[in-house]
Amino acid sequence: GFYVQYALAMDPGREYPVLELGCGTGRVAVALGEAGFRVTAVDISPGMLDVCRARAAEVGVLDSVTVARADMRDLGDVPPGPCNLAFCAINTFAHLLTTEDQLAMLGAVRSKLVQHGLLIIDLTPPLPYLMPPTDGDVMLQGTYPASDGALVHKTVAGWADPSTQTHLVTLFYDREARDGTLTRTSHTFTLRWTGRYEMELLLRLAGYTLEKLYGDYDLNEYGEDSERMIFVARS
Repeated sequence: GFYVQYALAMDPGREYPVLELGCGTGRVAVALGEAGFRVTAVDISPGMLDVCRARAAEVGVLDSVTVARADMRDLGDVPPGPCNLAFCAINTFAHLLTTEDQLAMLGAVRSKLVQHGLLIIDLTPPLPYLMPPTDGDVMLQGTYPASDGALVHKTVAGWADPSTQTHLVTLFYDREARDGTLTRTSHTFTLRWTGRYEMELLLRLAGYTLEKLYGDYDLNEYGEDSERMIFVARS
C-alpha cells in the first residue's frame, strides 16, 4: 500500500511507468499494476521473474507489468522510461556489497528517471536487535500453510562481520508434508548494511537530493525507535 499510495501522489494520471529494482515474486509490482500503473519489474533471477509474470497473469495485469532480467547496477537493456518513480523495496539495496556497486546502481536508476523523479530505498536500520542472528544462531521466523495442506517452517541463521558491515545469511525452508515427511531447501546470501548518514552521502554523490526520511510505512519521521529507514530522494 505504501508504494501504491506514493505512486498515486506522484502521478495521479498514471502517465509515467514505475520502475522496481529487485521485484522478486512481484508482490509490489503486481499491486501497482492492479492500481492502473505501467510497471517495469527488474530482477536478476529468472525464477523470480517467472513467478512475477505468473502472478501478474493470474490477476489480469500482464499487459501492465513488464518483467526484465537485469543487474540493477546496469539497466542499459531495460525498457526505456522515463519513469517518474523508482524504488528498491525491503532491503534489496543491501545486496550491493561495495560502495562502487551502490553508486553504480544509483547512477543506473537516475538515467531512467525524469528530471526531478523520485527514488525510494527501504532499508532496515543497522541496529543489533533488528538484524538476523549474528553468531551462527538459528531463529524461527514463522510457520506458513501451503496450498496442499503442508506446513513450511522458515528459519534463519546469520554470521556478521562488523568490519565490512556485511552479514552472511542462510534461510532454511523446512516443508512438513501431511504425512510428516520433511524436505529442506536452503539459500545463502550476503547483505551489506548501510547507516543513515552513509546512505545520505551516497545519494548526494550520485546526484540526488534527499527529500524525506521515514521511519515506517505510515510516513512517520525517522527516529530512535524506527524499524525502517525509507529514503525518498529526488533526481
